[in-house]
Amino acid sequence: MRKLFISALVTLTALPTAAMAEVKDSSENGFVIIHNAEVDATPDEIWKRLISPKDWWNKAHSWSGSSAGFYIDAQANGCFCELFQEKGADGKMKTVGSVEHMRVIFAQPGNVLRMQGALGPLQSEAVTGTLTVAMAANKGKAGTKLSFSYVVGGYMRYKVGEIAPAVDKVLGEQMAGLVKPFKSLAAVENKPSNWSLDLDGLGIGEGKNSDQDDSDAEGKGTDAAIRDKAKAAVDKKPPATVKKPQPATSGVTKER
Repeated sequence: MRKLFISALVTLTALPTAAMAEVKDSSENGFVIIHNAEVDATPDEIWKRLISPKDWWNKAHSWSGSSAGFYIDAQANGCFCELFQEKGADGKMKTVGSVEHMRVIFAQPGNVLRMQGALGPLQSEAVTGTLTVAMAANKGKAGTKLSFSYVVGGYMRYKVGEIAPAVDKVLGEQMAGLVKPFKSLAAVENKPSNWSLDLDGLGIGEGKNSDQDDSDAEGKGTDAAIRDKAKAAVDKKPPATVKKPQPATSGVTKER
């Protein structure tokens, strides 16, 4: 197992720069990675490919050296796992081990897949990683916007300045593998957008695939709009009525 960890780290740090990659933020305690794409496909087409990682995950970033054993059980508490398989004496493939890459915590087909897990060499560290894959059909035109965001925080023995760019490259490569069969509609990684951070601008949460709601004057998505409305309601709430103190009766009871 030690060899697996070392191999994964070497592969991670040796990967060439990938497109659609950005370390959005970092500190001593963690980092945020954002990847964006816009492709000529429907959200359902992307979702179908997304939940079959053996078709797009690069085997160079596996523990077994093969992507054939990768699978995602796309429901809450489902596993994004990898089976260790080898050929037995009878010539048939058999499972001889397994590893969990991430655990599904939110699944809405054609909209959002969110999973928690420390990828690659981060698995041995005391960190939490949350990957949100969000998608939404372009409003009024063909294609789908797609966003990967990976938020990592906690104690690790790696230096954030070194491990974050390496993880960024690997995640960018996986996203590129996911969208490979689809035609790219725009290079959106450097284009200002409100939807790049998880669900905040993808219009998720209303049971539909669409851009921002027209009634949202600030161009924010459902989650952000709800938070803003709630805050506004609190700010506008009148002060609580102060009850006037009642005069003491000194224990005297009035006659009825």
